[in-house]
Amino acid sequence: MRDSGYEIKGKIEVSVDSKLPFMGYSTQRQEGHIIVVAGVALNSGPIEGLLVHEMCHIYRTEAGHLSHNTQLLNRVGTRVIHENELDKDYQIRIIQQAVNHVQDLYADDLAFQVFRRGGAFTPEQAHSFFLDWINDTPIKEKSSKDRWQNVGIMLNNCFAVSNLARHKIPDIDGQVENAVQRFLSRIDGRMRSEFAYFRGFMTNLNEDITQDQFEKDLAEYLTRIALLNKQ
Repeated sequence: MRDSGYEIKGKIEVSVDSKLPFMGYSTQRQEGHIIVVAGVALNSGPIEGLLVHEMCHIYRTEAGHLSHNTQLLNRVGTRVIHENELDKDYQIRIIQQAVNHVQDLYADDLAFQVFRRGGAFTPEQAHSFFLDWINDTPIKEKSSKDRWQNVGIMLNNCFAVSNLARHKIPDIDGQVENAVQRFLSRIDGRMRSEFAYFRGFMTNLNEDITQDQFEKDLAEYLTRIALLNKQ
């Protein structure tokens, strides 16, 4: 991280949570930061990739990047939730997931620079990793919750393809794009028509952006998610 120009100033502690249901996360502490790694992550491939990703979140936080400004994110998210009368746990969870994708993309912009320097995560490994993100089979919608879950799948798919595009990672044999197209062929026209917006939004997130523009773009992104779920 330091040799790539992203030195972290604060102390970092790493711990393992054997019951964590996802790969890992990082958070600020009074005296630095902690990275919590899932037990399953220790056996799922090079742990260096996950640690670098979480360290890039830490760097973004220390640097005060807009994508990691908790007050800003909470302000915009709360406004969208209130304006669209989102009061179900599963609705809030998808809005949070959407914000997390933005944070992850900005963290990965740094992580892939570190990977290229240190060789901790090859393009082939990255392709395999993001291919695993793709779900080509939507849930059969019987309720509002099912609809929100399908939007969550769509956002995950957008995240995967946009990361490949941002870092110019070759799509081996078109596997990712083919899986995405299978998903699109199985969803309704309304969601399918919005897919291009979300894919473009994530692919084109700009490093150099003003706070006003970032807030405006984030609010539109989250609002379009909310509107997509309105019957």
